[in-house]
Amino acid sequence: MDVIATHSNADFDGLASMVAARKLFPEAKLVLPGGGQEAVRNFLAVHDLDIAKLKDIDLSQITRLILVDTQDPDRIGALSSYVENPAVEVVLFDHHLKPQASRADRSKHSVIELVGATTTLLIEQLRRRHIPVTPFEATVMALGLYEETGSFTFSSTTSRDFEAGAFLAAAGADLNMVAEILNSPLDPDAVALLNDLLEHSEVHYLEGRKVLVATSTVDRCRGEAAGVVHRLAELQGVDAVLVAVMMADRVEVIGRSRRPEIDVGWIAREFGGGGHAVAAAATVKGQTLAEVKERVVRLLTTHYRPTLLAQDVMTRPVKAIEVDTSVTEAGQRMTAYGLNVFPILDEKDHYAGIVSRESIQKALFHRLGKMAVRDIMQTDAYVAQPDTSFHEIETAMIERNQRFVPIITDRKIVGVITRTDLLRTLHDDVLKVARMRTMRSGEAEAGIGGPRRNVKGLLRSRLPHRLVKVLEDAGQLADRCEVPLFVVGGCVRDLLLAIENLDLDLVVEGDGIAFARKLGEALHARVKVHERFGTAILLSADGFRLDVATARTEYYEYPTALPTVEQSSIKKDLYRRDFTMNALAVRLNGKGFGDVLDFYGGQRDLNDKVIRVLHGLSFVEDPTRVFRAVRFECRFGFHLGKDTAALIAGAVKMNLFQRLSGHRLLEELKLLLDERDPKQAIKRLAELNLLKFIHPKLSWSDRLDRLLAALDEAVDWYRLLYLDRKMEVWLVYMMGLLELLPERAVKDVLKRFPFSEQEATRLKMARVGCHKVIRRLASQRSLKPADVYHLLSGLSDETLLLLMAKSKGETVKRQVSAFLTTYQQVKPILTGRDLKAMGLKPGPQFKKILDRLLHARLNGEVKTESEERDLVMKFAGLKMDS
Repeated sequence: MDVIATHSNADFDGLASMVAARKLFPEAKLVLPGGGQEAVRNFLAVHDLDIAKLKDIDLSQITRLILVDTQDPDRIGALSSYVENPAVEVVLFDHHLKPQASRADRSKHSVIELVGATTTLLIEQLRRRHIPVTPFEATVMALGLYEETGSFTFSSTTSRDFEAGAFLAAAGADLNMVAEILNSPLDPDAVALLNDLLEHSEVHYLEGRKVLVATSTVDRCRGEAAGVVHRLAELQGVDAVLVAVMMADRVEVIGRSRRPEIDVGWIAREFGGGGHAVAAAATVKGQTLAEVKERVVRLLTTHYRPTLLAQDVMTRPVKAIEVDTSVTEAGQRMTAYGLNVFPILDEKDHYAGIVSRESIQKALFHRLGKMAVRDIMQTDAYVAQPDTSFHEIETAMIERNQRFVPIITDRKIVGVITRTDLLRTLHDDVLKVARMRTMRSGEAEAGIGGPRRNVKGLLRSRLPHRLVKVLEDAGQLADRCEVPLFVVGGCVRDLLLAIENLDLDLVVEGDGIAFARKLGEALHARVKVHERFGTAILLSADGFRLDVATARTEYYEYPTALPTVEQSSIKKDLYRRDFTMNALAVRLNGKGFGDVLDFYGGQRDLNDKVIRVLHGLSFVEDPTRVFRAVRFECRFGFHLGKDTAALIAGAVKMNLFQRLSGHRLLEELKLLLDERDPKQAIKRLAELNLLKFIHPKLSWSDRLDRLLAALDEAVDWYRLLYLDRKMEVWLVYMMGLLELLPERAVKDVLKRFPFSEQEATRLKMARVGCHKVIRRLASQRSLKPADVYHLLSGLSDETLLLLMAKSKGETVKRQVSAFLTTYQQVKPILTGRDLKAMGLKPGPQFKKILDRLLHARLNGEVKTESEERDLVMKFAGLKMDS
């Protein structure tokens, strides 16, 4: 007699595997030796799967035992003795690792492979043997497959599971029934267990992952504990959960993991249980709940290093002051650097204490500005070491109400952890939980991502392999040099937006120039250094460029001034950026390669398509950021945040743009007008009342609207015509803006902005020449090609596009088009060398002859070389030799 069985307290994967196995062994009897979970029992109460009871079977007649979803004799009740009976053939189907040596080692018919569900292994057997399944059977199998793989979201899911799911869908599985059964609400006993686990849980940060350990004495939910643990993991948004539940005579240990690197199967096996990396369980007898929990924690913390340490969270390098710094100077430096606390160093650069802004302000209020900070510093503040756990620091900061923790090594301060660092780390966990709570089962997480995100996969999929290799090599070099290294700014923004950007900017917390020289040596690249700014450029032989900078902070002596720059941390370096979406970094060091650093909500703003400054004085310090904001609005289709728009209005009222040098403003205007939609950018400048800073008389009008629309058409036509021909698009639109200004205003613009000599000449020629050329082209309908050529040949392509845009009739447009597409390419066949060979003496007459030839060729008077020679002889007054 054949018997098919699964483990006690069977889940849907065990039940589904039994149903599938019966398709392979049609005469076998199905048996649940230890009952099933409540959801399984409820299902069987409605659907009869012809499952026999053990008491109704003569076990002595068993000749073949087919075990599915288990290999453990201790989990099959009364059938366990038949596993070791040599007279009974044992067949195994399981996707779990073997907890111990068993008959599986001797069975000739075992299928034990690491896939997402045992159901998958059975479905593969059915497909291989071309055994059909009914829609109801497919539905039962889908219940097992979807439950065990978390609707294909668990990290243990493989491509084979997806293929099995496709097979079941094609066989008519009722997925609505699957969703209804698997997503059923928890009963009151399960809710009681869940609440008790939540109240008795603690988080451990291990291997960069968040692991929840929980205990409960609620034993009213024996059959549903595994389902509750799964809900607990989803609710708390953790990477793994290990739960110990006290039953009447034993402790049940249940583990679930979303990350195979946190192997809960290993923990279960230490307790004599079994399972695999992402789902496992064990039954422990003879130990108390406290003892089991203590051992779980000990196993976790000895096997997995607690990696969320002070050094992972702290800010570095640190701005500090000396003990003899005056209170007045300390206050000024706090304001310049935007800090609220300074660590204080003694004469040997050893940590001595801290001083807060409140202490400084109180001292100043009492007119103690000349006092040294040593007299008001706090010396008993809690300090930590780089390997202090984050949990310990969190507890100390909360209990002591301490906003700032110095991180000390050998009495030297190597970093600090602020309340912002603390809140951001905790906030990441809260966001993760909130996202998981709002997501439906099986729903993929959408959007750019949260603050703690790793984009290693994006880097490898969206950047050329060579660039990825450069970044990996740079990160490994940074590890050897013991300096943090990041790629920052626009390339990170565009990576998250799926826009190609191969301009890589690296930032080093430390000596950027020294690192750049070492990297240049490793990459065999030339290094160009700018000592003043702490930056370097790496140039390879094939033209590849890499910018490397020292992490730095900056402050402004007065509004619109160029910044004063000093070495600082990556956090401060990002804070000096223009907008939150550009204040993003990706770590390149090996340990955290691909980790996103988002201190200021840049990813959120990318998701919301919002352009937002980092602080209220951003435009006061650098008004050119206003033009950058408009540029990014138009490029990405984003919109200004409400506060940012208000700050721009304030900057306009303060008239800060008049203080800007013409050079800085012109550079921003060039970039703005070089965008894909300059008309929209100019219109946005008008809406923000910014056109007047180009010139007070410049404003939006219907005339400007029409001219810019015509320029758009002309530029688009040119781009299609000349895919590889360079044209200064910004210059075309600048010409268009100057068209609306009176002569005196144009001179003011040319004086205000430092155009190059060539640019200024083209702007003047466009201003003066366009009107004359248009009149001549429009008034003389019988112009020949040579006449058009001579009228237009001295004008730049930019001016010609302005001509096309300004002309109201089609005649001028056709003539300019003919010039650009045809007339410019016309050349005489004969050259000066040919004229010399014909006996003509070189001199001014050569140019006249060649000009005459070009004229004739343009007008179609000559077409062949022979006709050109005849014309030359006639023009030169010579006769052909016979």
